[in-house]
Amino acid sequence: MTLSRRLAVLPIAALVVALVATGCSGSPFSSAQAPVRDESGAITETNESTDVFALRVGDCLLDAGSMDTEVSETPTVPCAEAHDYEAYEAQDIPGEEFPGDEAVATQAEQVCYDAFTPFVGMSYEESVLNFNYFVPTAASWDAGDREILCLVYDEAAQTTGSLAGVAR
Repeated sequence: MTLSRRLAVLPIAALVVALVATGCSGSPFSSAQAPVRDESGAITETNESTDVFALRVGDCLLDAGSMDTEVSETPTVPCAEAHDYEAYEAQDIPGEEFPGDEAVATQAEQVCYDAFTPFVGMSYEESVLNFNYFVPTAASWDAGDREILCLVYDEAAQTTGSLAGVAR
């Protein structure tokens, strides 16, 4: 697999973006909140500080700037508006013990890679799109966090609408 070729050009922030240990209810030190959604579950309003534990597959995010270590909140927008990332896959890591940062990153890369082609409609190697992910830290694992959340994006520009099936 040639993931390292594409991942190597990502900023350090893209290698592993981890969630703060806050449990599913969010951080008591953060003003982050759940996004406003319609009946279908789609985000309907821009939110400058969405709790990362409230993110779902199909949500669109703006670049949070300094996502180089741990984040507890991120800006979200309706996908019909220009955005930087779209969540396209979520999967829980099995097990009781935290597998370690490297093992979590390796599993996230595989999960996101495997889900990329079915979502985008062409292979990762042929696509101009890339992926990133949110993963648990050792501390958030102890609070019950197990989710890998895959994010697809275009390094060249923001996108409008979903990247599902775009085959580019």
